[in-house]
Amino acid sequence: MDTTVQLGVLIVGTIGLATIFGTYLARMITFEMRPLEKTLARVESGFYKVIGINATRQMGWKEYFFALFLTNMVVVVFVILVLTFQNYLPLSEGKDGFSFDLAFNTAVSFITDTNLQHYAGDQQLSVTSHMVAITFTMFIAPASGIAAAFAFIRSFIRKNYGLGNFYVDLTRIIVTLLLPVAIVSALVLMVIGVPQTLQTSVETNTLESIINNNSSNSQTINIGPVASLESIKLLGTNGGGFFVSNSGHPFENPTGISNMYEMFLMLIIPLSLPIAYARLMGKGRGLAILVAMLIGFGTMVAISTSTLSGPLLLETRFGSFGSALFDTVSLGSNTGAVNSALAGMSPEAITSFFLGMFVQAIPGAVGTGMMTMIIFVLLTLFIVGLMVGKTPEFMSMKIGPKDIKLAVYIFLLHPALILVPTVIALGTGNAQAIVGDQVTPMGYTQTLYEYTSSAANNGSDYFGPSADTPFWNYSTGIVMFLGRYLPLALLLAIAGSFTMKDRKEVIEPIKTQGPLFITILVTVTFLLTALTFFPFIILGPFSI
Repeated sequence: MDTTVQLGVLIVGTIGLATIFGTYLARMITFEMRPLEKTLARVESGFYKVIGINATRQMGWKEYFFALFLTNMVVVVFVILVLTFQNYLPLSEGKDGFSFDLAFNTAVSFITDTNLQHYAGDQQLSVTSHMVAITFTMFIAPASGIAAAFAFIRSFIRKNYGLGNFYVDLTRIIVTLLLPVAIVSALVLMVIGVPQTLQTSVETNTLESIINNNSSNSQTINIGPVASLESIKLLGTNGGGFFVSNSGHPFENPTGISNMYEMFLMLIIPLSLPIAYARLMGKGRGLAILVAMLIGFGTMVAISTSTLSGPLLLETRFGSFGSALFDTVSLGSNTGAVNSALAGMSPEAITSFFLGMFVQAIPGAVGTGMMTMIIFVLLTLFIVGLMVGKTPEFMSMKIGPKDIKLAVYIFLLHPALILVPTVIALGTGNAQAIVGDQVTPMGYTQTLYEYTSSAANNGSDYFGPSADTPFWNYSTGIVMFLGRYLPLALLLAIAGSFTMKDRKEVIEPIKTQGPLFITILVTVTFLLTALTFFPFIILGPFSI
């Protein structure tokens, strides 16, 4: 397929689907009538009774965050126990349990929607662990992020009414959004050629055995419940693969059709939230955020495809453009799945991937990408307000010093979580143990990438199972943990501040819609990102 046609089909198709999904999400945020409302309400109420919650109870930002955090930590403990003792569970297939540091890293990785993998999935995980620990967590993590985005958006349309109920949002998102779409997507992937079975492996004859009529040369091929994992992996912008080579493996991504379909899945929900925002806050405001995201994404595509990647370490099924486009979609949406080895990508492509992880909002992960872009909106309004000498306003509400401080903390937290552990890894020699005694620009890039991916809750990396050491498991686990929950707490604190503000008709220093605002928003976003992160990459991909 022609490269222009591929890109056109991707953008038009995802925006078309996102329009449908965005309308549905807007109804979920405001509890309006949805298609099949009575049936969905009955299903949801059944879950409320089982888990024993009052669906009408509203939560403030502290209670909402605590409920999210507590739920996620319960899942972390559960996943650690499953992985540590998987050899005692059914369908263990002789797989050993994980060491505690690897189980900790994996549990934190998946609950934070990062999916950094310091293990070889098809070789070290049992079918039970894949289904009960990994796939299960792939529903909880994105649902938590989407729920936080729901609460964040509600703060702009409610006053003194609370941000919603986390347990209600989590239940509705999983039961009536993620689960049905994931089931349908898994069926589609099965039709395309992705396996779905409880069988762990198959024996097949190699070409040599056929020619020599010698069955002793047969090959064992690992399989399992791949389609169900692959579906929610992409839909929830999780990114963790069933196989070591992730979406480069023919059982996860068999054809060009699956390559395009999987890109659709990664972009649908991140692009749906700006459309939901437009439905609730006004088309102009939502369109401005959507266009800003697409401009950022287009910039990533332009950079990553400006130079041919490979041919080594790339899948011949997809070629340079198909690999770069897929990886750009994945890194831009903070999914982290790749259909080619990062070592086979050009320095320009790696620079593009860093850009996506630095900004985290073009379009970013489900839920958190949308919230991060609104933080850039607040920072933009503050800077413009300083330039024109007016108090910054956002949707008839004054942006106070507390709001700006929280927004700045969110922005500055990201580089701190990247740079400090990178220096520690290089200074203690733990990076050199993997990249070699002489730290080359490539070795520095790999180390920087590991922590950038962890802090951005992205999950793609160069090291893979070679980083299965206590230092790397604990250090990246801590960075993933802080990179997820500190920003979420600060974002919900901003939401709590806005829900208490008076709504008065005032003139904003600049209208948060239209071409002028889009231009300023994109410019400020990229300038802030460049000024903060440019020194990081000078020594890395720019020097390769």
